[in-house]
Amino acid sequence: MTNDQGQMTKQIPRWLKQLLMIGGLLAAIPGALVATGFLCGGLVAVVDGADDFVGPAIALLLAAIALLGGGGALFLHGMRSAGGKASTPMRLWPVWALFGLFGLALAIGLFVEDTFAAALIFPPALIAAAALPPLAAVSWFCRRQTKGFTWRRASLAFTGGGTVGVFVAIALEILLPLFVVALAFSVPGLVMDRLEDLLDALAGEDLSSAVTSGGFIYLMVQVAIIAPLAEEIAKPLAILPLANRLSRRQAFLVGAMAGAGFAALENIMYAGFGFAFWAGILAIRAPGAAIHPLGAGLMTLAWRDVMRREPGAWRGWVARFGLAAGMHALWNGGSLLVLTLAGAKFFGPEPAEIDVPGLSAGGTTLALLLILGLLALWLGRATAQQLLAGEEPLKLRPTEFEISDRAMAIWGLACLVAIVPAGIAGLQLVVW
Repeated sequence: MTNDQGQMTKQIPRWLKQLLMIGGLLAAIPGALVATGFLCGGLVAVVDGADDFVGPAIALLLAAIALLGGGGALFLHGMRSAGGKASTPMRLWPVWALFGLFGLALAIGLFVEDTFAAALIFPPALIAAAALPPLAAVSWFCRRQTKGFTWRRASLAFTGGGTVGVFVAIALEILLPLFVVALAFSVPGLVMDRLEDLLDALAGEDLSSAVTSGGFIYLMVQVAIIAPLAEEIAKPLAILPLANRLSRRQAFLVGAMAGAGFAALENIMYAGFGFAFWAGILAIRAPGAAIHPLGAGLMTLAWRDVMRREPGAWRGWVARFGLAAGMHALWNGGSLLVLTLAGAKFFGPEPAEIDVPGLSAGGTTLALLLILGLLALWLGRATAQQLLAGEEPLKLRPTEFEISDRAMAIWGLACLVAIVPAGIAGLQLVVW
């Protein structure tokens, strides 16, 4: 088997395949018990008319999908791989169909969330609504050209991104802020005081105090610096052992599937934190569905080139990491800035609207999300087509021109730098 540069790809050792089979089986057995618990508990809740089982039902179904679904896929694909059976190409549904199913899942969830059948029907509707937009982004990247993008690789990447990637990212996001707290606040207990000052300023409609408070600075560092750096490192970790055995386009698409798994679980977590507004949260996050798949795909491609010792691999790694983390930082930081400027009305007694400048906070935030989301979709599609052109004599369309490492590095730096003047401009606007 050869890769896109004519070099022989390495085969996964048989002992590793067998080890993966054993691990998958060990995960699938308790997963079957968890799935049984979800079904039995849901049926009992439906019969009794209990509405307090919905939260546990979501947790049980998630655990069942991760253990039984992920472990079962690992075991079956490992067994087929050990037997020398090739995996079939994964053909995702068209983008319009996946977003149509997303709307249907939202509608079903809204319809059943307060009914007697919520414990059984609502959890799968919520999980489907969380997973479909990032899968639609990967489908857009592929453009139905799935050579080398198989069910085996895609399913394992999706599971790994939603489990290993999320757990590592959470660990990093817990550990890294400790250093920030030690440097910025000296004493960890002062963080809560800073955040309370921020909330007090918001409740009192004192925007200048809110934007300049220690709590706002801490949150900005957390969501716009720490979270992007930690998550872009964590998302592709589960599939790195596979990356150097893939062509460059295969590595990008498999990494994008890991990012889709990460985004799906993150969407569920956000919806759980604001459960009363779960549908609105998922709808608002849907325009940015390509952010995580694009970042994970770029980082998997970057690590693949480093492990294969491609020329300029480390320079490309820095460029792709800058692009992935930069877009992520701009998304998180811009959203936090706009929401903070709207915070006086959001936390105070008035309706949740404030002009920034001349637009409502909701409209400004949505515009930011749409622009970044569309840009991420375009970059993912263009990158996949560029890599395909390296494997096959395919002529790119004018809208899908080549993206150089230098262009990606410049754009990533621009994303990071844009947060600072945006914050200063917002502060000047408020003070003026």
